[in-house]
Amino acid sequence: MLEKRRAVGGLISLIGIVIVFGITSVAYLELSSSQTNLINTSINANQKISDRNNERLNFTSISGGGSQYTVNVDNLGSETITIHSQITKNGKTIVGKEEINDKIFAGTNKDVIVNLDVASSSGDKIIFITSLGKKCIVSEGVSFRVC
Repeated sequence: MLEKRRAVGGLISLIGIVIVFGITSVAYLELSSSQTNLINTSINANQKISDRNNERLNFTSISGGGSQYTVNVDNLGSETITIHSQITKNGKTIVGKEEINDKIFAGTNKDVIVNLDVASSSGDKIIFITSLGKKCIVSEGVSFRVC
């Protein structure tokens, strides 16, 4: 009779140990998965920041008048850069904003048309925003501006 009780007690202990190790293993795997996801997210964020920092544009001339500017842009980087949008300001007043979505291939230049809501005037500043979020401020009348 005593041997049967020991056998049942041993079986219950064995089941308890298996359950504890099972829960511990699942918790470890969940923690490991969370750490892997965090590392992957961090790598992706760092890669986007690096790509944005590697975008190199040179604004060589601005011409025009009336309600638009033509801006010549050189891509000095090694990747295609998309100028997503622009905002034109004169002082604190926004005089133009639009989505552009012009692609400038590596090592080439392109004329980008900037449309304004009102006539252009001296002191206008154009803020170009790339698809990766880089912002370049170019003043009216510039002949050389690397961003």
